[in-house]
Amino acid sequence: MLDQELIQKAPTEPGVYLFKTSKGEVLYVGKAKNLRKRLQSYLRSSESYKTRVLLAKTEELETIVTRSEKEALVLEANLIKKYRPRYNVILRDDKAYPLLRLSLKDKFPRLSVVRRRRKDNALYFGPYPSAGAVRQTLKFLSRFFPLRRCSNAEFNRRERPCLYYQIGRCKAPCVGLISPEDYQKIVEGAVAFLKGRANELLKTLYQEMEKAAENLEFEKAAVLRDRILAIERTLEAQAVNLPRDEDLDVFTLASQGDKISGAVLFIRSGVLLGKKTFNLSRLNTEKEELYASLIQQFYDEGKYIPHEILLPCEPADRELIEEWLTELAEHKVIIKVPKRGPKKELLEMAGKNAREALAARLAGERPYEELAEKLALALRLKKAPLRVEGVDISNIQGELPVGVVVSFWEGQEDKNYYRRYHIKSVKGPDDYTMIYETVLRHLNRRLAEKDLPDLMLIDGGKGQLQAALAAAEELGLLKEVDFCALAKEREREGEKIYIPNRKNPLKLARQAEVLRFLQRIRDEAHRFALSSHRKRRKKIAFESLLDQIPGVGPKRKKRLLEHFGSIERIKEANIDEIANLPGFNLKVAQKIKQVLGTGEKI
Repeated sequence: MLDQELIQKAPTEPGVYLFKTSKGEVLYVGKAKNLRKRLQSYLRSSESYKTRVLLAKTEELETIVTRSEKEALVLEANLIKKYRPRYNVILRDDKAYPLLRLSLKDKFPRLSVVRRRRKDNALYFGPYPSAGAVRQTLKFLSRFFPLRRCSNAEFNRRERPCLYYQIGRCKAPCVGLISPEDYQKIVEGAVAFLKGRANELLKTLYQEMEKAAENLEFEKAAVLRDRILAIERTLEAQAVNLPRDEDLDVFTLASQGDKISGAVLFIRSGVLLGKKTFNLSRLNTEKEELYASLIQQFYDEGKYIPHEILLPCEPADRELIEEWLTELAEHKVIIKVPKRGPKKELLEMAGKNAREALAARLAGERPYEELAEKLALALRLKKAPLRVEGVDISNIQGELPVGVVVSFWEGQEDKNYYRRYHIKSVKGPDDYTMIYETVLRHLNRRLAEKDLPDLMLIDGGKGQLQAALAAAEELGLLKEVDFCALAKEREREGEKIYIPNRKNPLKLARQAEVLRFLQRIRDEAHRFALSSHRKRRKKIAFESLLDQIPGVGPKRKKRLLEHFGSIERIKEANIDEIANLPGFNLKVAQKIKQVLGTGEKI
């Protein structure tokens, strides 16, 4: 338990502190301007019940001193993402949302979908709340602003127009059917629309329509009329009562008990691009600290950060967070708490979406504790499992085998704990040995981290289960970790569940909830195994093609793989981009482009 003796050893500088169990499991990560002073506050009787439980479980205290409060803020966010401590607030949806990127370096620019904003002098628009929203925007834009769709590599080698030209969605700049000047006008129209300057665009289109009508070009005038009507309808659907040059993210949370859901509205140039809902878990803080933690986890390197963030209350360490966001965004970022007017209305709109998300979550969610107890009873486990991990393998006739482990914490996917292992000890199709190696390596790793799972679900039958048990026995963990195996359904026999020390499989037809949960883990492990094997095959193919290039050795090959990730990305890159990589030069870049056969002139 955390006591005065431990706290007195803490430094008085700014930094981060970690509460740990005797096994090294990180329970909570926090930051402080003065570490000792902050830790002493935990011993006050005013702390909450959950905090007292946390302190009772804390056996070890680790502190990390930083040079400033801002460094502590960044380190705290990174450690929370790394360890996902059970007593911290955890954002369940902290992925990067899609952006539209317009490259200004190209003679004929194109729009592409990316997840990260780079410092490459390109124009970025968004973020959009989903890939579907991006596709819808691109579909709309292609009707009225027919920019090219093809990659640079395809553009350079194309000899005749593609299908998009035939259906009027591209002007075929690849074969010279439009001049750079006329193409630039299309680009300017698309940029004006995406930047929210649609009124200027509409004015220009009206003038063009009237001119076409005066010149008796009625077909052209009709096309422009339809374009104007479509843009006006889109603007009406997206309209919010804000100036056109404002970029905002609007956050609101709704809670019931320890369940929290939230919503964020993305507003760019006064236009509402859409909203996204998300869940928070492991609540153990006041709302000011809750919003501070949300902002820290939502934004990170590469995400688009607007000029203003609207919240219903001021977050803890507001000035510090604003300074950190300003540094990340490279422009001034302000956190505001509006009390009236259009921005207050936006907060209310976000609040309504957050409450709806929470209601949907509560309606479809049963307490995991009940399911865990049923699991323990049905599978004869040592205890109700909190962390359940699924194991699967993937290979083609024994070639390039990959073993994977997926992890579920309290019934939810915990992707920070997903692991993949390239099988080293097996030649040819030998599922049992592959399972044995995967489980052995994974449990050995978890043992070193002092973070063992409660239950491991093996994809397969009795033989696969025995292989996993043999690996656990070798590490002396049979009493620490429970095991079971789920065999796929065959004809009308149904799913079979095998457990240790039982000859015949279990049938869980009457316990559909338990079976569905196990199937969900098995299916997720299968999906992850297939995608991991596909990536490995792609990487091997990538490396084998690079092996054909004179002057490209292991170090350069690794550098290309880390920077570009795929042959297609290298094909799309220009020679200068390759030549400027560390350890490369113009001569090597030219050889790479020649071997890959992009058709780029050298």
